[in-house]
Amino acid sequence: MNLKSVLKTIGVGLLASNPVGAGVLSVVNAFLPDDEKLDAGVATGADVHSAIDKLPADVRERLMQAEINLEVEQERGRTARYQAMCSADGQQTRAKIVQMAMWSLIGLTMVFMLFVGFVYVEKGAAEAFSAEMVAFFFALSGTYAYVIRAYFGDLKAETQSRHATIDDKPQHPKGLAGLFSAIRG
Repeated sequence: MNLKSVLKTIGVGLLASNPVGAGVLSVVNAFLPDDEKLDAGVATGADVHSAIDKLPADVRERLMQAEINLEVEQERGRTARYQAMCSADGQQTRAKIVQMAMWSLIGLTMVFMLFVGFVYVEKGAAEAFSAEMVAFFFALSGTYAYVIRAYFGDLKAETQSRHATIDDKPQHPKGLAGLFSAIRG
C-alpha cells in the first residue's frame, strides 16, 4: 500500500469514509506527536499529506519503513494464498475419475463401432445407421461424456477463480445474478 497514492486518490475527501484511508490515518497518527494527531472525522487526504511533509526526516523514514513492512506482509499473504491453491491442485481424485470415464468412453465407442460394423454386414446400412442405433449410442455414452464435460467446465471456472484471487480482482457474478448486478450497478 503506497500511502502517497492512497492520499492522492482520496484527495480532499474524508479519510474515515474509506477503509484504506482510515488505515492510512491510523498509521500516520502513530508517528505524529499527541498534540498534532489528526481527527478521523475531519481529516482529509490533503491534511495527512501536509502532516507527513512536516514530519522530521527520521520519522518520515520510519513511516516509509512501516509502509514497506506492510507491503511485505501483503506479499506474504498473497504467497500463502498461492501456495494453498497450488497444494489444492495436487489433489488427483477428480482427474483419475475423469481419466477412467474417458477410457470407458473410448472403449465403449470402439465396441459400438464394431457392433455397427457387424450390423452393417449382417442387416445392411439401413439397420446399422438407424435412429435407434444413434439413440442407443447416446444413451450408453452420455453419462461418460457428461462427466468429462462437467470436469473441464469446472476446471475452467476454478482456474478463473484462482486467477481472480491471485490478481486481487473481484469476481463478477455470472448468469442471472450478473445481469441483475449489471442493471443495479
